[in-house]
Amino acid sequence: MSLWVGALGLGQASAQAAFLTVRDAAGRVEIQEAGNVWRTQAGISSVALGLRTGTGRAVLQSGTGQVVVGSASRLRTYQEEADLLEGQFLLRGPVAVHVQGNHLFIDGTGQVRVDLAPGGATLRVAVISGSSRLAMGTRITSVRAGQQIALKTGQISDFRETDPWYAAQFRGAGTATIEATRGGVKLFRGGAASVNAAVGDNLAAGERLTTDTGAWAEVGFSGGGYLRLTEQSELSVIAIDKTAQGREVTLQLLRGSAWNVVQKGQGGYKITTPVISTAVRGTVFRVDASGLVKVFEGQVALPSDEDATVSQGQQQQQGGQLQPLTPDALDAFNIARDAERARPLVFKLDPTPSSLRELALSARSLPDATVTATIAGRTVNLSAAEGAEGLFRLERLQDTLPEGEYAVQVKATRFGQTVTQTRQIRLDRTAPALSNLKSSVTGRILTLTGQVADAGTAQPLLTVAVGDLRYTWRVQGNFRVLLPAPASAVPIRVSVQDGAGNESYAALP
Repeated sequence: MSLWVGALGLGQASAQAAFLTVRDAAGRVEIQEAGNVWRTQAGISSVALGLRTGTGRAVLQSGTGQVVVGSASRLRTYQEEADLLEGQFLLRGPVAVHVQGNHLFIDGTGQVRVDLAPGGATLRVAVISGSSRLAMGTRITSVRAGQQIALKTGQISDFRETDPWYAAQFRGAGTATIEATRGGVKLFRGGAASVNAAVGDNLAAGERLTTDTGAWAEVGFSGGGYLRLTEQSELSVIAIDKTAQGREVTLQLLRGSAWNVVQKGQGGYKITTPVISTAVRGTVFRVDASGLVKVFEGQVALPSDEDATVSQGQQQQQGGQLQPLTPDALDAFNIARDAERARPLVFKLDPTPSSLRELALSARSLPDATVTATIAGRTVNLSAAEGAEGLFRLERLQDTLPEGEYAVQVKATRFGQTVTQTRQIRLDRTAPALSNLKSSVTGRILTLTGQVADAGTAQPLLTVAVGDLRYTWRVQGNFRVLLPAPASAVPIRVSVQDGAGNESYAALP
């Protein structure tokens, strides 16, 4: 390789690139040290052995040129230059790099992007401006602006950029959240161990999601849009970057099928498979690990040796010709599930007493909604009632709140839709006071007097039990009630109960 550099007259460029220096970084960027130890990059750092990114971005100075490293990308140093191994890169000349065993040089101030998708679905060098020279074996090939060269075959074709990821301002890591599941869905978070995936789990770069027979999972992205991983499928999250345009999503479908709903104006979206790579903006499409792409809305670009576009109403199998879209049973399932997701969110909070000893709520919504209650700065989930579809309950809080007046906000959420209701309640554990109780009998009339004091706004319920007979009134303050006198001596029990169920009682001789 060094002989080729000299033959091209690149010795000066190589000397300038005696080391790589990280000039700017955002997100997760790590630098390799001796002993295969990786440390988080900080400040202006030299890259002696290698560099990798998770959800992040790095700008490396190489001589007078630059190497911009996208998310989930990896390089090493080789012969005092960057050796690009995997991911996405933007080169600003003049700069010389190695690309999977090939030597690439950019003349002047040209710009070149290098796409090395995981699994080799896309391996190319594409010239955005200026020109470049690539040595593949003993052959040196010049590539001009608007052209790309396939690293597998050396074939040159026209290049039209559809996903300028480097042009977006990086704003950190976005989120991918599991929004719904059915059946056996597993989440792999490093190593071979897996856990059962649950709604609300966030997926980080490098994590994988799998579905069993008859199972599926839906993953929603920050800024909008979602993916449905259908049965017997496996998906790896490469990166989800926040950008000025919304977010940049990079995924890898390892097996099975994925249904994608990408909202317009939400940044870039890429999904690779073992045989193809796709780039889309604002569309509804299905992609299978076998290389089948079916577009139901919008347009999907296939960045490969020969860039192709699949438009609405079309489908294409890897290596085949464009064909009219032919929906099958899996498509019908996905379309029906999309319609189910789009159902308007209904929500009804059941009536609650104005006073309670402990907070208890019940509400009704769609079965796959999430219902929460917020009180005194804490938020708790209402649990789905067993055997009653769409009924959600909160029996009581784990931690007891002090007595007093509270505003309770109950919220139902479902796939971006939210309905909120607020109730004013009073927590009351103090029984009403019953005092100055007196009774007298005149002829056939029993007169009962006394006083009831309660902090609540509603009148407590006064109950007088004379033997087997019961009499009730709503009272507050002083009271005087008349009732039939018993024919014989029987016990008289007087009780008073407030709206929260707190009770005081007394017995008369």
